Amino acid sequence: MPTSLVLRESEAYSLPVLRFFAAELLSLFFAPHSIQARDMTKRCCFRWLSWVCLLALAGCQSYSHGRSSSLYRPDKSMKPVMAVMDFENQAGFSGQWNLGGGMADVLVTTLLETDRIVVLERKNIGDVMGEIVRQGGDFFRNEGRVEKGRLKNAKYLVRGVVTDFTVTGDASGWFGVPRARLFGRGSTARVAVNIKVSDVESGEIVTSIKTEGSASSGGLGGEVNYKKVSFGGDAFFRTPLGKATDTAMRRAVKLILKNLPIQYWQPRVAEGGLDLVVINGGKNVRVREGDIFRVREEAREIKDPVTGNVIEKAPGRVVGRIKVRDVKSASAHATILEGEARRGQVLEAVE
Repeated sequence: MPTSLVLRESEAYSLPVLRFFAAELLSLFFAPHSIQARDMTKRCCFRWLSWVCLLALAGCQSYSHGRSSSLYRPDKSMKPVMAVMDFENQAGFSGQWNLGGGMADVLVTTLLETDRIVVLERKNIGDVMGEIVRQGGDFFRNEGRVEKGRLKNAKYLVRGVVTDFTVTGDASGWFGVPRARLFGRGSTARVAVNIKVSDVESGEIVTSIKTEGSASSGGLGGEVNYKKVSFGGDAFFRTPLGKATDTAMRRAVKLILKNLPIQYWQPRVAEGGLDLVVINGGKNVRVREGDIFRVREEAREIKDPVTGNVIEKAPGRVVGRIKVRDVKSASAHATILEGEARRGQVLEAVE
């Protein structure tokens, strides 16, 4: 049913009811009725008000069903893929901890806890590559051997700088108080970091943030000897410095997720053939049986002749149409209605 027709029908039912309801309200407040009459009018108005609400909901539902829906749903975003590099220590801290590597590890853990980011191994990537090479040797069986060339590429690169990492009231000798022992009462910690996220393809910095965290042990706090605490361990995060670090990182992750560009799902042909076409999305992106797609060639980029920036993308030529016949969790199977469909070609939902 056309959208305009749905709206007109909803208006046709609701306008007379609204007029009646308005008249009843006027009579309730301005007409000289008895108390019993007023009570009866109130009950009547409440009944008609309920009917108006139901009609409004019905109109909204009719409007929703009257709209044509597309398979390409922009509300379905993909998880960004990023790699985190070691932080740079500009806080003047010179204790026994590897502050740069430890901060990177805390950021990775906090990012993974959100379940909204894919984080790739970069700090120990040499160990991963070495294992792949070893599995390809003659001393290892073929069964279970990983395939070479399957390491993922990062879309974003994260770099950070620690600008403050101090404790006021510390007596361990790490934070400016030359005493061998810290009694720890009333100590206050502050941690501040600057983080930049760069697009690997263009080198452009997509977001730059500054965050900080602070925590205090309070006047009744116990002793803390940071020299006997390992950075990033459970004991560390129970100290004021650990709590300040955790606060700073959680704020940083919140801002990273907020400022990162959203990457929406792009329907494409994952596998093409004469009898079967596999689409790179299924129930996870709300593909439905019976959906029809146009198959297009790859879009052509139009670049600025001066800057080299992509200023427009010309749609590729339509080469076929397919219809979904079976939907799986992360893929869908379709048949060719006309033309052809090859791996990598762009799909465009037919309204």
